[in-house]
Amino acid sequence: MEPRDGAGRAFRHSARAIVSWRTGQEPIWRRGRLRGFAEKMGAPSPGTATLDREAISIEASDAASAGPGGHARSYGRWGYLELKAMQTSSSSLQISLPGDRLVQLRFTDDSPKRWEDLLQRLIREAYQRAGRGLVAEFQPRIAVR
Repeated sequence: MEPRDGAGRAFRHSARAIVSWRTGQEPIWRRGRLRGFAEKMGAPSPGTATLDREAISIEASDAASAGPGGHARSYGRWGYLELKAMQTSSSSLQISLPGDRLVQLRFTDDSPKRWEDLLQRLIREAYQRAGRGLVAEFQPRIAVR
């Protein structure tokens, strides 16, 4: 079943966000012992995230990141089966992408919880359409039963 909005049109949802990309990891030490690693995020920049039936796409929206002709530069578009994991907090949503990439979206005019709910629904539907099973968890990785 194709996701639809309230008027019966094909689903599409966009929101402005502050976009940050993981640039590395920093060790976490406690009492002289390595406990793990935390993501080190790069400089934040304004952008727009868009969901449709097939994929999530992210575009830069600041003048410094604009492509030829001043048009928004695309960071990329990823099908839901390509996403590796997702995690939400009270202020942002992190998505693990192919190639060990991680993007953090801090929404300026929307809720990370709404995006988590929408993404979970769209990912579940994509896995079911592809015959890959029922998604059982989204963090620390997307896993099926």
